[in-house]
Amino acid sequence: MPWIEIELSPRVEWNEDGLEDWTLALGTFLTERGTGLNPMIRMLPGYNIVQLGEAGIGELTLSGSERLVILDGLSLKGNVECDFARFVVRFARQMGAVGVCISNASSSEKSFWRKLGGVIQPDPVLLKESILRKKVAIKQLAKFSLLVTYDGKAVLCLEPIMCNSHSPGLASLAQRRLEKMYGGTPLGFASRMAVHCPWNITREQWDDLLSFSRLQAFDLLEGLVNNCKEG
Repeated sequence: MPWIEIELSPRVEWNEDGLEDWTLALGTFLTERGTGLNPMIRMLPGYNIVQLGEAGIGELTLSGSERLVILDGLSLKGNVECDFARFVVRFARQMGAVGVCISNASSSEKSFWRKLGGVIQPDPVLLKESILRKKVAIKQLAKFSLLVTYDGKAVLCLEPIMCNSHSPGLASLAQRRLEKMYGGTPLGFASRMAVHCPWNITREQWDDLLSFSRLQAFDLLEGLVNNCKEG
């Protein structure tokens, strides 16, 4: 099912620090409308999920690295749900998001989202080729978050994390220097699909993308860390 995106022009930077306050405001909003919901935040590398605990309202994913608010599972059954949708769009602007993405919207709800500026995006298609190393590149997404691209298009988001052990494969000099800087703890990357990835990729393609981008990722991360220290 095609997804919908509302493009925003934020006037502020992404405000991750305001997330807890906003979640409390969201709880108040829902309580005033008699839903009885108590939103909870689940924090993961690079993004947070606000769990609302009831089918029909759905769940929010806040992607700090991509500066997106993603709304999944909202069914516009009545005034409460419509008010909630408008509240999310206002919140996204205040958080400094560049867009609101709505997945699993029914065909009958498209006109509502269009009035809020929503544009229907095509579903991703199967990537029908083996991953070619020469087409894989990596760049900074935000802060220490990295974006893996394939043939110039967004594919995976990488978030640096501390690990219990090293991943299979060679450890570059950049990786070793970074690990020494952080007390010898093994470093790696949590990976997830980029929201704007135009393809569905297989597990094998995913693994190849990570393998081909890994050394580049540590080189870029080392430069970002050193620039941050000098600043």
